[in-house]
Amino acid sequence: MTETPDYQFAHHTLDRFVYGDLRQAAVINVGRYFNTDLYPGGRFERLDGGGDRPEVQHQFTASDLTAVRCLGTDIKPVSAIALLETHAGRLSALLRRIPHMPLYEAPLSEINASSSAGTLASMLIGDDFPHLGRMTATKLLARKRPHLLPVYDIVVGRMLGKPQNITHCLHSWFHSDPERAKSLASMRDEIPGVADISLLRVLDAAIWTHGYEDTVEAAS
Repeated sequence: MTETPDYQFAHHTLDRFVYGDLRQAAVINVGRYFNTDLYPGGRFERLDGGGDRPEVQHQFTASDLTAVRCLGTDIKPVSAIALLETHAGRLSALLRRIPHMPLYEAPLSEINASSSAGTLASMLIGDDFPHLGRMTATKLLARKRPHLLPVYDIVVGRMLGKPQNITHCLHSWFHSDPERAKSLASMRDEIPGVADISLLRVLDAAIWTHGYEDTVEAAS
């Protein structure tokens, strides 16, 4: 797969964290993110045993909604009811068709608009889930399929130049150079206590902490 022109800035920035000048800071920041109490987001995937464990992998639960709150996002009661009760059956049917596989191995057909993941993402930002929004939808999906579907928020968006589709952006980044996944895995190996964290979230935490610290410094 060739680099998508619209994602060149994002890909260059990602390479800085994995290969370049931001790698060592990323190792330190990711360790602090997941291994201290400084960042509630460090509990996102681990809360209540994780959202992808076998007994809950095909349904949204109250723990998933609480996990999303760890990332600074509140889900309105009307959407919470729609997720947990009103449309639970439809959501579960789609979740059952989304594989547990890493994004760097997944064909594009598993993440495009007509895939189960794409269909579910579109459903979550539709009228049946008021006030949910695209970024919250990515967090819910990442909770259920942490190796395939990435978290996305304002800080990461700003750091990467606001890519139109974060999942496609990362998919093309991985697939245009297989060494990127290997280097990211090597970076994760350097960080104590994060072997259970998906490569996507290691990368997300590296980008987010860097962007967040820059925001704090600019405000001080």
